[in-house]
Amino acid sequence: MAEKPASERTEDATPERLKKAREEGQIPESREVPSVLMIAMLLLALTLGGSSVLHWLSVRARRGLSLEGAGGGGSVRFGGILSDIGGSLLVTMLPFILAGAVTSVLASFISSGWSFAPKGVQLRMDRINPANGLKQIFSSKGLVRMLVAIAKMTLVLLIVWLYLRGKVAACLSLRWASPAGMVTGIGELVVGVTGRIVLGLAVIAGLDLLFQRWRYKRDLRMSRREIKEERKQHELSPELKGRIRGTQMDMARKRMLNDIPQADVVITNPTHVAVALKYDAERMASPQVIAKGPDLLCERIKAIAREHAVPVVHRPELARALYGTVDVGEAIPEALFVAVAEVLAMIYRLRRNRNAYLPTGATPTT
Repeated sequence: MAEKPASERTEDATPERLKKAREEGQIPESREVPSVLMIAMLLLALTLGGSSVLHWLSVRARRGLSLEGAGGGGSVRFGGILSDIGGSLLVTMLPFILAGAVTSVLASFISSGWSFAPKGVQLRMDRINPANGLKQIFSSKGLVRMLVAIAKMTLVLLIVWLYLRGKVAACLSLRWASPAGMVTGIGELVVGVTGRIVLGLAVIAGLDLLFQRWRYKRDLRMSRREIKEERKQHELSPELKGRIRGTQMDMARKRMLNDIPQADVVITNPTHVAVALKYDAERMASPQVIAKGPDLLCERIKAIAREHAVPVVHRPELARALYGTVDVGEAIPEALFVAVAEVLAMIYRLRRNRNAYLPTGATPTT
């Protein structure tokens, strides 16, 4: 479907539209937030673990130049040296690797929240089309990215110049410092200027994140016609709802009538209501209503019961109480236990006296 002009898309996106967009991988993304967080993580890691990394480098350099641990008798085991260096390097850099992974996940969560969109990683030829790539370069998005890059470069250069302008004497004095003092001085300069760069880039990242979210909502705006069409897809007409409800009631009534042959007894009023009960001592805590109905449905229940030799007992008050208080599929209430137990006991006694089942059409009364 063709994209609607911006002048027609005046309404905010519905939750359904937002959900569909996220499923397709369309989420607000800011490239500045991950880069700023990664630089901040690197600065923090170097501040906390820089001394240990420097110590590791100095130790390895000394061992490498002296071939310490390379093997005795003049033989140099380069494989052993590389294996030892690789293992210790992995242990030393593991905290930095884990911090980078955590930072990457955190940056994604800050930018767009949790999102799982398999459709977003599917191969689409329009994404690798050079013509579309050129359109994106010269689009509004490309212009915004270029302006952000220029602002970042200008800000970084300004921060470096303002910071180092007052550190010229300190930088010149490093030539007389010891190697350790020189490393310490350079580290302080790097941490100082990088920390200020991170603060400046964080401001740009925050503004870019707000802009990306605003543009994301603007691009997903809908026209009034689209909103009406979406509502029509989720809302059914009253006639169709009534038809569906009637179909469901018919299906429930058929299932109910099919269960009547399994009933132990049908209690009637005698022509107004009928209630079919079933009790299985091994599976049920109390008898259950498996069918009930008034008037014509009452006559239908009694007819099916007689066809399948199910006893029909006239108990007007009990029938009205069961019909008014118990739904199909529910157990009878405790207040009706005694009355129902008397009826079931009578049915079981008649069955024993007649050697199994009542004759078809028999209707015990009391």
